Amino acid sequence: MRISHNWNLNETEGRYARTGIVEDIVDLYLGLKRADGSKEAVGRFSLPMDALAGGGFVTRRLVDGHRVFDIQIYRALDGSYSVGVRREKTTPLERYAVP
Repeated sequence: MRISHNWNLNETEGRYARTGIVEDIVDLYLGLKRADGSKEAVGRFSLPMDALAGGGFVTRRLVDGHRVFDIQIYRALDGSYSVGVRREKTTPLERYAVP
């Protein structure tokens, strides 16, 4: 059974970070929390954590003998979203969109 995640990226910070993810594939419903407090849906995404880690876009580490992942999602000034450990190395989030 796959667990769905609901995350909201804060518009004023321009990024969302989550650590200690245990799932190999994250079923993500991403939203945007605007500076005025309103929220809007961005979309649904299926994130293959091992593949993203292999590309250097997600951190993979061991905690108490268990593999976990750390992820950051960024929002650019043009409104696009990307995944990456650092802003300098990201991949477009839209690649992982679920219709």
